[in-house]
Parts: sequence; structure tokens; C-alpha cells
Amino acid sequence: MLYWPKLDDSANNIVAYVVSNGPVTMYRVARDLNLHFSHAYRKSKKLEDSGLLTSIGGPRASLYDATVRGLLYAYVAKLASREIILKKLRVVLGLHLFSLEEVESFIKFFLTVANKEAPVGSLATMVSYILDKCGSDYTRCMANLDERDRVLASRVMAYGIIKLIHNFFGDSLVVADEGYYAIVKLSTRQLLAVQCKLCGREKYCSLDPCPSLKDIIEVKLRDASRLVPAF
Repeated sequence: MLYWPKLDDSANNIVAYVVSNGPVTMYRVARDLNLHFSHAYRKSKKLEDSGLLTSIGGPRASLYDATVRGLLYAYVAKLASREIILKKLRVVLGLHLFSLEEVESFIKFFLTVANKEAPVGSLATMVSYILDKCGSDYTRCMANLDERDRVLASRVMAYGIIKLIHNFFGDSLVVADEGYYAIVKLSTRQLLAVQCKLCGREKYCSLDPCPSLKDIIEVKLRDASRLVPAF
């Protein structure tokens, strides 16, 4: 389970207000919550240090908003409208193509997997964490979700995995067999990363693959080009 700081009522009220109304100045938060300004600013500093809030601007005119961690905390603690929280999470995670139900199912999935050290910040970070903890068969980690949430969460996971691969490797293809695993950039036929055991020992390379591996991969690429239609 993610680590959540222990907050008193006034801190929770500040988080709830910022989640619901942010970005907002702390002056407005203090005024609307009937808090002393110095008290509100001290609390906001602690909430920033806890990773729940972030601010932009100078010391007197800073605008405060909830971080992804802050939004997740508000979701778990039910500090604000579920719809508002999910809409904000959809925006900050770049999930504009997905419904609020799909976003919520992914959040439920992440929260069931995450331990107190889990990184929270971007969709790429969260998906990478899930894959690192669960492996490529990440669906086995969905056992605690109901069938509907499993289906909806898997759609966001699929998007996240494809986005990860595209961001890092672009027009690339994975070519793998029992003795090797390689990522090939299709436009240049460059080997971006290779794990190979064909020579009898495990080797990692990209610039100096053995000739036998290059020959095997060239055959695989020729076969793939015959199977994939040209657009």
C-alpha cells in the first residue's frame, strides 16, 4: 500500500479544497476555509514536502494544485468529488482518450499493486512500476479486481505499454527466440538492444552483435516484411 502522511483536519481540508478548486492561491484557501494565513501557509509547505501539493509562482502569488499523489490520496480518503478527482487524473496522466470508468479501474489496479515505495508521477512511471513488479503477465496481479475493472484497467495498461515502447524505441520491432532477445529499429535495421546466448554465454550489446545473430535477425525481418501489409 502506498505511504500516506498522517494529516490533521485542517491539512485534509486544504487538500480537499485545492483538489476541488486548484490551481488556487493559498490566500484564497485560507480565506474560504476561515484559516489564519500563516497557519495555511505552514500547512501548505508541509503538504508540498509530502508530495501532495505543488506550487508555481512567487512566495506571495503562488498557485497551488494537487499532484498525482495528492489526487490519489484524495481519492482514497474520499476528500473530494470522485468525478472531479478522476477528471483531474485523466488530464495529468494524459488519458484523454479514456472514460472516467477506465481511469478509475486503472487507479484501483495501481493501488492494489503499489507498496509504500511505489513511484507516483506519470502514467509511464506507474505502468513501468506495475510491469517491474508483475512482469509481462501483469494480468495475474489483477486477481483482486472484479471482471469489469480488469477489462477496463487492461485498456489503460495496453495504452501505457505501447506509449512506453513508442517513446523509447519509436518504429521498432522485438525479435526474440530461445537464445536471444533483440529490439530492432525498422527504418535503419539498427539493433538498439540485444540479449544473446548464442555464443554460449549471456551477452548484452547493440553495436557489436555477433554475425550469426545478425543473420538470424535479417531472416526474421524479411519474413516479417512479407507478413505485414504496406500502407
